Amino acid sequence: MSLAGIKSHSQQLKTKKPIANFCNPINCAFFVGSFIILSTSSIIIISSTISSISSAISSPSTHPTSIPWINNASDCKHSGRNWYDNKCWDAEHSLMF
Repeated sequence: MSLAGIKSHSQQLKTKKPIANFCNPINCAFFVGSFIILSTSSIIIISSTISSISSAISSPSTHPTSIPWINNASDCKHSGRNWYDNKCWDAEHSLMF
């Protein structure tokens, strides 16, 4: 039984505003833009990482460096390194180390 001026439950359900649609133009544009930006960034990062790793592997160049924990010539010569200017130098140091 319904009184005049009071809507029944079924009428209230029909008149409720629908929930905002998830796929409206603004949301779609945002997701497409985000996808493009993330894809582009990922491709740039991955390609630069792969190129730097491949160049380091393909060119096995060495970079001499001094070994700070060897303080005398005999220990340096015994380890197969060179003693120069009161420092022990390792001529086979790799960038991948």
